[in-house]
Amino acid sequence: MDVTTQIIRHILNSSLETIPEKAIERAKLSIVDTIACAIGGSNDPIAHFARQLGALSGGKPECTVWISGKKLPSSLAVLVNATTARALDFDDTYEIGINGCHASAYDVPPALALAERDRSITGGELLSALATAIDLHIRLSRSITTNAIDTGRDNMVAVWGATAVSAKLLRLDEEKTRNAFGIAYAHAAGEFQMYEEGAHTVALQQGLRARSGVESALSAMVGFNGPREPFFGKYGFYNAFEPDYDRNMLMDKLGSDYVNASISFKPWPSCRATHHGIDGLLQLREEHDFVGDDVVSIELGLNQRAGSVVAEPRDQKWNPADPVVARFSLPYVVAVAAQRGSVTIGDFSAEALKDPAVRQIMAATKIVVDPEIDRTHGRFGNSPTTVNVKLKSGAQHFIRIDKPFGHPESPASLADGVQKLKACAAASMLPFSEKQLELVGELIDDLDKRPTLAPLFELLVGGR
Repeated sequence: MDVTTQIIRHILNSSLETIPEKAIERAKLSIVDTIACAIGGSNDPIAHFARQLGALSGGKPECTVWISGKKLPSSLAVLVNATTARALDFDDTYEIGINGCHASAYDVPPALALAERDRSITGGELLSALATAIDLHIRLSRSITTNAIDTGRDNMVAVWGATAVSAKLLRLDEEKTRNAFGIAYAHAAGEFQMYEEGAHTVALQQGLRARSGVESALSAMVGFNGPREPFFGKYGFYNAFEPDYDRNMLMDKLGSDYVNASISFKPWPSCRATHHGIDGLLQLREEHDFVGDDVVSIELGLNQRAGSVVAEPRDQKWNPADPVVARFSLPYVVAVAAQRGSVTIGDFSAEALKDPAVRQIMAATKIVVDPEIDRTHGRFGNSPTTVNVKLKSGAQHFIRIDKPFGHPESPASLADGVQKLKACAAASMLPFSEKQLELVGELIDDLDKRPTLAPLFELLVGGR
């Protein structure tokens, strides 16, 4: 049996009964986290642009634009919601591969849109589709053995995660699902220049790929076909774009080991490669009871790859002029942690970026390549980080962080996700009541027992 057939049959045959409980529970957290990030990012300029883009086309009012409550065709609602969920770079990510992978915020918006479009979809169906799609999305991502920092090709596989969840929830048969995967190949894209320049497309590309997944499945549903060998054909994805790959990372234990359970939760709204430094600084600050004014200098050590994203170019990272650059600035977020004892959505406002106390600590922050970390973890975009803080008292404190909070070996719970949901609501474009947010958490907690998701969508609208 060829690989594409194995993948498609796995997608179609997975169910709540065949998927490990840990993977189902992690899918619940993915839903809460994606909704939280969209609510928290709803007042960001990127989210406003996304809603304006959706409104330009309009169309059949079948699916909810979260927070605003506007209605759009499913694929447009997915575009807006997925872009908004990535606006703050607060959404969870797979960090233990060579390349990061923000699978949840690609795949949750299509899943929820299609469940709103078809109220007969049960909570169990949605969770099994989501766990299966995110698992495939990550497997495709981790199978690529070159780093996007080197090639400039970033997460081109994302469209197949969104296609998988869409095909399963549209209940396509094997032939139409295969066509959906072939059609999705025509949508496959992804580039790294957006990170280099701190462009809005860091978030927009997520919405574009999520929309493409829905449209690929809908295209197959109405009768379009696509290439039957989109992965390993003569001109398939791997041969055409990623010839350096590990097929075992794609196929090993497919159907038994659901790697969606290994996604990392993000407690702070910045690039995951900055979280090791934030976690280390906050631990030192709490243990040794110092504040920002006590700091003389901070030195951070990590691998070269991560440093090239969060510490270069130097003129931007030590002087972030806008929120997108600041979220990818290790010196900025560590200085914020030192000064304020936390890193929150509000720390990326235009006013916060100018804080002279933070700027002073940032100027005293040095980032170096740690030779040992570079030797042992040099291939990875997320790096263990050493934190060395010198204080005015003469004291010097050091810590190394390999697995910050949210790592699969230091995991978050659904309760942590609900707490994040409530924290994000404080930054929402429209208000959400405490009770409303608690109901969202309760509904998702027992989603596997729900005959429909219909009650959820009203809860995702603010200002009620």
